Amino acid sequence: MESSRLKNIIILILVLLNVSLLLSLGGRRSAQRSARRQATEQLVELFAANEVTLDPDLIPRQSPPAGRAMARDVEQDQKVAEALLGQQPTCTEQGSGTYAVYAFNSDQGAAIFRANGSFEAAVTRSVEDVESFCRTFCREFGYQDLTFDLTGGSGTATATQYHNGYPVVGCTVVFSIADGQLSTVKGTHLPDTYTEVPLTEEPLSATTALSAFLSAYQASGGVACAVTDITLCYELQSTTSAPMSLVPVWRISTDIAGSVYYVNCITGTVTHS
Repeated sequence: MESSRLKNIIILILVLLNVSLLLSLGGRRSAQRSARRQATEQLVELFAANEVTLDPDLIPRQSPPAGRAMARDVEQDQKVAEALLGQQPTCTEQGSGTYAVYAFNSDQGAAIFRANGSFEAAVTRSVEDVESFCRTFCREFGYQDLTFDLTGGSGTATATQYHNGYPVVGCTVVFSIADGQLSTVKGTHLPDTYTEVPLTEEPLSATTALSAFLSAYQASGGVACAVTDITLCYELQSTTSAPMSLVPVWRISTDIAGSVYYVNCITGTVTHS
């Protein structure tokens, strides 16, 4: 057989093989879309049977991120302290090892930072524009969703820290303001350094999380009429062995103001705020 003819036959076989693979992949994806659509329709009907409206367009398809074990960074604590207390505050270590507390002092205030990321500062420095100061601090250290609750120049400002593009439940900063001046700052700050924690099992999809939410909602006698949003976020957890761990959770909001549910992407545990 001529070599050119043999070559053409081989090429034809490869083309047919690729076409077969593409058709198989297309069929598999079509089946997955059909199964997803059917599961969504059934879930929406289940919610409706419980007198809760669920818009199928609200259900995300994205997969939860891996968990993260955060590694304490004293140099970053120093930077936060400098931003609050002015340049070069002195640092004193109280205790030793993993759970050491670091105290920072300057002539403009004092602050302490703990192993679980929590900190608090008493500020005596004069700030010309306290709202601008809060915005700058949040922008520099990864906090978003800053809101002010002020009356006559006194009150609070609150923001949530984000990590890897996700908000972190339990990781906020609160600025206390009196007569237009900063008085105290309390909250939690996450370091930039971390170790990714691989998922040991398939994380909960949004559909599965909504099913878990509905069960918890029924058990608690909830009165919501609709699910208004479902998004991914992290939850900050602290244990003896891991002072700062981020666990992926689904955040499910309802039409009841302030009524938010969190579904752990690994365990399926549902909590309510």
